[in-house]
Amino acid sequence: MIGGIYARSSLGKIKQGDTVKHQVQMIQEYAKRMEFNVSFDEKFIYPDDGESGFKTTLLQRPPMKQLLEDIDSGLIDIVFFKGISRFARDSGEAIQTSKRLIQKGVRVISIEENYDSDVSDPTFFQMYAVLAEAESRKTSIRVSLGNKQKSRNGLWAGSVPPFGYIKVKDITDKAKKEELISKGVHPQTLFPHPEKADIIKKIFDMYVNQGFGRKKIVNWVNSQGIKTQYGNKIGDITIKRILMNPAYIGVIVYGKTRYNYIDSDDGLRKIQKVINVDKEDWAICEDAHPPIIEREVFMKAQRLIKQKEKAFNKGRRFNNAKHPLTGLLKCSLCGAPMICQKRTNKKADGTKVTYRYYVCSTYHQKGRDVCPQANINADELEDYIHKQISQQIEKVKNDEYFLEGYATYNPNEEINSQIKVIDREIEKNTNKSLTLLENKDLYDDQTFRDLNLKLKEEIVRLRKQKDELMDELKFAEEIMTKDDLKAKFDEFLELNLSDISRTREVFHEWINEVRVEDKKVIIDQKFKMI
Repeated sequence: MIGGIYARSSLGKIKQGDTVKHQVQMIQEYAKRMEFNVSFDEKFIYPDDGESGFKTTLLQRPPMKQLLEDIDSGLIDIVFFKGISRFARDSGEAIQTSKRLIQKGVRVISIEENYDSDVSDPTFFQMYAVLAEAESRKTSIRVSLGNKQKSRNGLWAGSVPPFGYIKVKDITDKAKKEELISKGVHPQTLFPHPEKADIIKKIFDMYVNQGFGRKKIVNWVNSQGIKTQYGNKIGDITIKRILMNPAYIGVIVYGKTRYNYIDSDDGLRKIQKVINVDKEDWAICEDAHPPIIEREVFMKAQRLIKQKEKAFNKGRRFNNAKHPLTGLLKCSLCGAPMICQKRTNKKADGTKVTYRYYVCSTYHQKGRDVCPQANINADELEDYIHKQISQQIEKVKNDEYFLEGYATYNPNEEINSQIKVIDREIEKNTNKSLTLLENKDLYDDQTFRDLNLKLKEEIVRLRKQKDELMDELKFAEEIMTKDDLKAKFDEFLELNLSDISRTREVFHEWINEVRVEDKKVIIDQKFKMI
């Protein structure tokens, strides 16, 4: 038999020595000790490093995708993993994926639970999965509470210090480290980094004293080859976080936000939802470590940030109008969305002229060194696109043969797609409900009733949503009539481009995507006329 090994280790476990390599060695030793007639090949080891199981769905992870592809190709007979908690954190995902593997004729073995799909009752796997998810969440809560207490004690709770700082225990100057520890400084306390602290001082000086905007600072930082602690180029958001981080004045603040991870509509991704925590629940410690920035300079930076945001928000009605090509126009160099900005120039006679332009979002955040895509005049591009599509319409609008045979966008397809997503969610929640029922003895009566009620309410909500879509499906037109198509053509031809909101609506009805490559505009249309 050919054995596959799925090994996953999040950041916290890596620190504890539970690495992918360690898991692989353990599984191979287990298979040898249990005298499994199985051979392992390096190419059938599926390492999954470093990210929390709460942040991504199991099927979204590339190693799991590859494992399933290899199973479909008949390359794997038996799959090993260290434990269900290493396999998946979500009990529903673990159960569904295990069933999928078994249905494909693959044997599944989890070492920690001594589970073997060839001999064990499937109910045991379900029970273990529920317990693993509950234990994982309890561990997450314990870690959060521990970090909160560390912060109150003036210690940095994160694994990586803020840029510009180093933990005392990691200071390379042995004499300096021993001196600090001998004075009672805790090894986990932050201390200014001997080289990087000057970069932080330079950033604050450029922003507060020299009048540089964040984008200019980004360009300077990247031109110096300075990278984040993770080796990435520094962007606009990073600079803003630096300017707003109270750690640079010796203050530790922990617990301002927390995160929930919810499934996307298609069930293939997890979306991070940020929840702001009341200030009274934050952990705050003043004078926790030596400051890099003087408090007066830091507070001035906060005032400048607020002033600039206030000035920017005065013009936000402009941005909130939703421009015609936002969401459609993509950068031809890096593939990122292009966003719309405006600029006001003053003529020699003193009059002001305002114009819009589209800018690559990568360049906007990280500077020209990261993406050199040139800005594009919004009015000129939108006018060009309107003229190009209008020319196509003029060629076919009176062509009776074309009009009779033209099948346009079918709204039923979109509705059916939404119904399929809801069906998957209903199935997922139904499976969770069945799992809960099968493991009823694990819960007290009140907890069981609360969990069961929550699942039932979600299933009812989803079914109601599906019924509404089914009603829409009954009335949806499958194909536009000839008169409908003519009316849509006329609507586009008569479009007033100065009405930005309406232009956006019409462009989004007609266009899938736009790219500009070497001054050539490439338009991917929904309505194919040529």
